[in-house]
Amino acid sequence: MPVQAREPRQTVNIKDYPADDGIASFKQAFGDGQTVVVPPGWVCENINAAITIPAGKTLRVQGAVRGNGRGRFILQDGCQVVGEQGGSLHNVTLDVRGSDCVIKGVTMSGFGPVAQIFIGGKEPQVMRNLIIDDITVTHANYAILRQGFHNQMDGARITHSRFSDLQGDAIEWNVAIHDRDILISDHVIERIDCTNGKINWGIGIGLAGSTYDNSYPEDQAVKNFVVANITGSDCRQLVHVENGKHFVIRNVKAKNITPDFSKKAGIDNATIAIYGCDNFVIDNIDMTNSAGMLIGYGVVKGKYLSIPQNFKLNAIRLDNRQVAYKLRGIQISSGNTPSFVAITNVRMTRATLELHNQPQHLFLRNINVMQTSAIGPALKMHFDLRKDVRGQFMARQDTLLSLANVHAINENGQSSVDIDRINHQTVNVEAVNFSLPKRGG
Repeated sequence: MPVQAREPRQTVNIKDYPADDGIASFKQAFGDGQTVVVPPGWVCENINAAITIPAGKTLRVQGAVRGNGRGRFILQDGCQVVGEQGGSLHNVTLDVRGSDCVIKGVTMSGFGPVAQIFIGGKEPQVMRNLIIDDITVTHANYAILRQGFHNQMDGARITHSRFSDLQGDAIEWNVAIHDRDILISDHVIERIDCTNGKINWGIGIGLAGSTYDNSYPEDQAVKNFVVANITGSDCRQLVHVENGKHFVIRNVKAKNITPDFSKKAGIDNATIAIYGCDNFVIDNIDMTNSAGMLIGYGVVKGKYLSIPQNFKLNAIRLDNRQVAYKLRGIQISSGNTPSFVAITNVRMTRATLELHNQPQHLFLRNINVMQTSAIGPALKMHFDLRKDVRGQFMARQDTLLSLANVHAINENGQSSVDIDRINHQTVNVEAVNFSLPKRGG
């Protein structure tokens, strides 16, 4: 009989390989089979170096894989890591370097590596169609970290996962200026508290472009993404975007987003924090006992480089009746010509709606805000920054202010507003509980 080349088996069991050298055993197993299984109750220890999963092959974890933080599985094109029956990785990173990768069902933990899942690398390449679904990450630094400067991710679905007890971010999509078609949805995020002294750690979901620029060039922005169906609690900041364009944040339910967490991380306290962004929608946000929204300038080393423009806020609810101290309500800086800002269907209790600077067209519809008089006004509109360096962003031509059904009161139901100056060319006002100052010069 002629000797035939051995066909790779469909599935091999890591239990059938030497347990004293897990690295060599995994490498041999991936050579032998299309799928490598870590069976229930089996623990693979000392995975402390890189293991490359060959393209198109699958790791099924039903037991546990453990390391000291230096170990990683490198996923190439078509690789899958699937957790079943409570399968877990501890102090072992999944390093995504290919297209059509799937990470699903696995539980991950450990403060050894900076990130449980790392997506990046320094090779200039296009990675497509990443799926991360139904994972649990707990007691770790970052859960998912994308460093996007060198390469492109075209199509990512990060869905239906749980993140808790983290030092770093649940999902950080950093300098992702080449990426597009990114969906981050249906997550539960709890207890993110950076206590290790790291700066800018401790955010729920963060996305960032590169350098701020008030002309908003496409090639410097993180763009074309959706963040949806997020439930978050007990952290300093839940959703963060800097230098972003063409995005939607919708269906967020938040509670206890307060300054009690990540106290030394240098990040603002807000359920949603937006810095230097263009063309976006924030819709259906429900917040309780939380700092609300900060939509502000792109600032680097004290220099104001860009101001938010062209955005809509709709269906925003904030109830801070049970909070013992002052928290941010909604604080917005906006400007530029041409630009618009539309704020509709807002209901806030014990919180202030603050508008700073002057976009070209500003629309407020169906706004009901209450703030206690001891803290300050319920509605603040400060348009006049002519004597401020930030006045460079004021719209001055063809300006429009449109207010309809806007009610701002204190705890006694009295009008509670602070408006500095109205100099808009067109002013439309209907059904408001306050009077506007006379037109300024």
